[in-house]
Amino acid sequence: MLQDTYNEILKELKSKYKKQTLTIQEVAKEMSISTGSLRNGMKKGINVPNYKEVGHGEQRKKVIFPIHEVAKYLANLVQVF
Repeated sequence: MLQDTYNEILKELKSKYKKQTLTIQEVAKEMSISTGSLRNGMKKGINVPNYKEVGHGEQRKKVIFPIHEVAKYLANLVQVF
């Protein structure tokens, strides 16, 4: 059942965004939270999908969320509720 939910969410995200990674803004929208709440979760290391930091330095550093990690996180949330 979890695998089915994951597959459905992944398909929906891929169809909606047509790319393999999502931005902080896009993930916050999918989670129905603010970007500030998402960033706080990232700082604390809790309640966020796995992500990657790319680039060097404060000006060039960018956070990306692999779409499959977002789908996995959202599928787990659905199972809890």
